[in-house]
Amino acid sequence: MKVFFLGTGSAEGLPALFCGCAICREAHRRGGRERRTRSSVLIDDTVKIDLSPDTLANAHAYPQIRLWELRHLLFTHSHDDHFAARELQYLSPNFAPLRRDPLQVWGSADLIAKLLPETDGFFEPAPLEFRPVVPFEEYAVGHLAVTPVTAHHKPDELCLNYLLRDPAGRALLYATDTGWYDPPTWEFLAGVPLHGVVVECGKGESANGYDGHLNLDDAVRFRQRLLAGGGLAPAAPFFLTHLCHTGLLLHEELSERCAPHGIRVAFDGMSLDL
Repeated sequence: MKVFFLGTGSAEGLPALFCGCAICREAHRRGGRERRTRSSVLIDDTVKIDLSPDTLANAHAYPQIRLWELRHLLFTHSHDDHFAARELQYLSPNFAPLRRDPLQVWGSADLIAKLLPETDGFFEPAPLEFRPVVPFEEYAVGHLAVTPVTAHHKPDELCLNYLLRDPAGRALLYATDTGWYDPPTWEFLAGVPLHGVVVECGKGESANGYDGHLNLDDAVRFRQRLLAGGGLAPAAPFFLTHLCHTGLLLHEELSERCAPHGIRVAFDGMSLDL
């Protein structure tokens, strides 16, 4: 399974869109891995998780990706940094005349209900097929077996993370905008073989009371919980994503903090082969 990180930043990006704090200014100065677009990944070139407002910029930055071959789009939830729904109108014949196959769009029933009114405002109909999912049931998403699991992120919406398994049995847990899982998700994951984990660290070093994101201490506990459950091998890759300037750590410093805990930090344009 190939995982390509299109973006690894939080909602405002890093450096943040309108921010001139010390972290953002230093990220501007350093460039490279410090510059993060909104979070999204591409799996095996044909399955994308979330549609960020930076998707066009990602396609321009990484010409090796071929979004015209995209077949499946998995949504985690409807926050703007993950759900740039109106971008889907550019799949229509006027904008993508060579496209023949519809894009399969997967998400909760509530999210799809939010998406449908957006399509009414499209310039012309786009080739989309909607696939509602429920947590803890497995779906055939192209060549992958995909199981949505419940995240703890947005109180008024069912938010999802995804367990993806390829035909060789290699499994990835993609857990962004997750918060600390509620008991049903931990119970489901106990003992599930995981060959890689990507988890958000939206709060960095912050210890504020918001429980819809994880900080670094939470991410360390998250990994320990998966190890204790018996499914995650100690040597399995474990990466952080969805990083924010208010977390107060840039890539190099965060990587140094993470290394003793068996955790690495993803960056835009990174490719992971499981």
